[in-house]
Amino acid sequence: MLLAVDVGNTLTDLGLYDGDKLLFQYKTRSDTSKSYEEYLASLTIFLESRKIEAKIVDSGIISSVVPSLESLWKKLFREFFGVRALTIGPKLATGIKIDTDNPKEVGADLICDAAGAVAKGLTPCVIADLGTATKVILVDENGHFAGCTIGTGLAVGLNALVHNTAALPEVGLAIPKKVLGKNTRDSMNSAFTYGTAFEVKGLADAIEKEAGYPCKRVLTGGYSEYVQPLLGDWTYDRTLLLEGLVAIYRRNEK
Repeated sequence: MLLAVDVGNTLTDLGLYDGDKLLFQYKTRSDTSKSYEEYLASLTIFLESRKIEAKIVDSGIISSVVPSLESLWKKLFREFFGVRALTIGPKLATGIKIDTDNPKEVGADLICDAAGAVAKGLTPCVIADLGTATKVILVDENGHFAGCTIGTGLAVGLNALVHNTAALPEVGLAIPKKVLGKNTRDSMNSAFTYGTAFEVKGLADAIEKEAGYPCKRVLTGGYSEYVQPLLGDWTYDRTLLLEGLVAIYRRNEK
């Protein structure tokens, strides 16, 4: 079975696949302060809770935007699963042509999102990946990564606002019933939920106009659940990046 691991700045997303079937998806916090032993203990406890033996994992692939955690997960695969995992990088064939000024600077997560969209027949499309950063990506009619916008993510923006003001409280993300807040909590939440939805819609419209043809709209990423109800006409796909990892693994497994 294949274990696909996406290491983001905030969350690490794991998917165990039997062929192309997702058996489970598990998210944990990406924490560079935790030791290898702590990660190993957490992973062991989780697998035992699902009654999954490590020996059933016979292959792996890693996408990471955190170099230190990429090394840690490669070690976990080697020493715990006995597997040499593939990692997304310049030497791995992804099947995605990167049509940008400097392809080497395009993050592994963006490439995997594009690979997932191509594998699922969603192109051409605009992908909004809401994570630590809010990324809005164009995968063009040829299935190429054609560029993106990168901005502040919901949680990062909210934390910055709270910690750089004297009177605003910490709030949990939630969609208020109305855009116009009548109290501080709703006013802050409105800006981050409705504001992100409007940002994503506006960018998608502008990107589609620049592309010159209609594009499907796809929503994914760890914070996408907080705005998904406001983007009901978008395709919500919580496993898009993992599916991209699986597609890339299949391309390289021989």
